[in-house]
Amino acid sequence: MLTVYHIESTYVTSYDVIMEMFNDKDEKFRTLSKIILDIEEQKDIIEWADASIDSCMWTLEEKPEIGKEDRALIVGDLRENLNKKEAAFQKLTKLKSKDLRDEMIKLNMGNSADHFLESVEETKTKYGIDNLCKHEQNKKDAEYIEKHPEKVGTLHVTEDSLTFKFGSKKKD
Repeated sequence: MLTVYHIESTYVTSYDVIMEMFNDKDEKFRTLSKIILDIEEQKDIIEWADASIDSCMWTLEEKPEIGKEDRALIVGDLRENLNKKEAAFQKLTKLKSKDLRDEMIKLNMGNSADHFLESVEETKTKYGIDNLCKHEQNKKDAEYIEKHPEKVGTLHVTEDSLTFKFGSKKKD
C-alpha cells in the first residue's frame, strides 16, 4: 500500500503527482491518470503488435515451403498488426504531445511530458509494475474475484482430457 503525503506548494513535482495518482481520493488527477493509463495501453498494443509482427516474419523466413493459403493468413496477420501498431503509435503521439501536455499545464506541472513520463517509468520500476494499464486491470479483476468467488474455477489437465470446474464458494 502506498502512502501519499500532500505538500502544499505552487509547484508540484512529477514524482508527487505520480504517487498521488495511485491514491487520488479527491480525484484532482482523474484526467491525468486516465491519460497515463491510455498511454500505457497504447504502449502495450505496440509491444503486442511488434511481437506478432516478429512471429509472422520468423514464420515466413523459417518456412519458405508454406502453402499459399497459410502464407495468405500470415500476411493478413502481418498487415493487421502493422495497422494496429500504426494506429496505436498515432494515438500515443497525440496523447503524449497534446493531451498529457495540456493536462500538465492545467495542473500547473509545467509542460515537459517526456520528463514526466520518465518519472512514471522510474516509479513503475521502483514498485515492480510493468504496465500501469494492466496493473489497474489486475486490481479490478482481483476485486471482482473477491466479490464473486463462485465464478472462479479450476482447470484439471490429465493426459487425455481437460476439465474446467467452477468454484462452489458463495460470498457470505
